[in-house]
Amino acid sequence: MTEEHSEFCPICGNKFDVNGTIAKCPECGWTDSVKSLEKKERRGMDADSEIAMYRLMSSADAFFSKKSYDEAYISYGSVLDMDGNCLKAVFRRELTSQYLMMESSSVYLSCDSFFVGMKDIKSRVVADGDEKFSLTVFKDMLDYISARAEYEKKYASVHKNEKTAASYLADTLLLFEHTAEIVRCLFEKGDVKNGKERAVLIMDGCALGMKIRGMLLSGAEYVESSGKMEDISGEQSAKNVSRIRRMKLDQKDEMQVDTLAGSMRKIKKEILSEVSPELYAELNAESEKTEKAAERDTAEEDKKRAEYEMWRSRNEREYIAADKKIIIFDIAAKATLLIAVIMALVFAFELIAMSNFMGQLIAAAVLFAAANVMLRVLRKAAVKKKGFYASVIEGDSAGLRSKGGNFNE
Repeated sequence: MTEEHSEFCPICGNKFDVNGTIAKCPECGWTDSVKSLEKKERRGMDADSEIAMYRLMSSADAFFSKKSYDEAYISYGSVLDMDGNCLKAVFRRELTSQYLMMESSSVYLSCDSFFVGMKDIKSRVVADGDEKFSLTVFKDMLDYISARAEYEKKYASVHKNEKTAASYLADTLLLFEHTAEIVRCLFEKGDVKNGKERAVLIMDGCALGMKIRGMLLSGAEYVESSGKMEDISGEQSAKNVSRIRRMKLDQKDEMQVDTLAGSMRKIKKEILSEVSPELYAELNAESEKTEKAAERDTAEEDKKRAEYEMWRSRNEREYIAADKKIIIFDIAAKATLLIAVIMALVFAFELIAMSNFMGQLIAAAVLFAAANVMLRVLRKAAVKKKGFYASVIEGDSAGLRSKGGNFNE
């Protein structure tokens, strides 16, 4: 148990008593943990340095809150120049570097190395014992995971190849695992003093987890390498045909996702059972709103995918149907032409010169000749239609799917 003692505020110079783990000046509001103060005393940090560091940290936190990550990164670096062991500056500078890379990098960034580096910071946060700071760390991590999930989704939707789809599922699964771990850690802390803030974070974490779960179970689209579409005759009219496939989690990973999701639902239920009725209504309403939004997004994606599959299937059926008509019209045109020629030859050689059927024969020959012309016109129309659907299928390969159009049009 921490003994009562006095501290001088480095900002306003006020002397005040400290009894607990947090030192807070009643005059200006300056706050720091007792452990942090003890470390500073051991390092011999003077009052001027303490004031300068406090101002730098306040400035860095303000930049971070405004998402001005360039300035935040520089400011946290300045804090670390003064105190290389400042845990908050170490943690948030790592986060700002991730945000900056997601904003500016043109190549895919794996998040695995970031989470590996977070293990040391996590152990230091636990050892520090500052409950308020640990909640800040968990909140920042949930915000990062949410932003990172959107980054993964955006990158995978632009670069539709098999490798990107696999990376998307692997990294999104990693995000889901860390979300579940954060929810578990918050639940196990059982901090009564910050109970409401902790409960809100747990509900936010559960909602985020359900959103990422939906992304994982939907899988990832990728475009198979271009090929050629053969028609009935063996001709390859559509020569740049790609298929959009969907990569799904394997059975082992899907079971792991369901297990972690079940654990989060259980924690959510226990949290809601122990809060006040007023807080219950607030937390449950916000959580349901977020989860319903995630379910709506997943349903919308499934609907668009189903529309695309129907659109693609319909175009390919029309392509094959046009090809069948070409063959039928071609055979029929040749047959009518042959019959017309035979009838003309019969007339020319006057094999039945005085026949009463000569007029009918001539009329039939003219009729079959006209039918031949009509069938050739129809064949030409079918060829044009087949060419249109071949270009539609090839156009899809060039990116119609990624534009998110209405495939019913």
